[in-house]
Amino acid sequence: MKTMNATPMTVAQYESSATVVKVMKSVKKGLANMVKFLMFISPVYPQCTQKM
Repeated sequence: MKTMNATPMTVAQYESSATVVKVMKSVKKGLANMVKFLMFISPVYPQCTQKM
């Protein structure tokens, strides 16, 4: 098993990559929720716009 030297640079790289993964997960979740919301609202939306 290879040992990893925890220099400040490698720690910073690991933390930044972990942050990127968290951000990407939250973006994916947000997009999925937005699509669900649009799918939910789509039958109602044309009726709302016609009344305006």
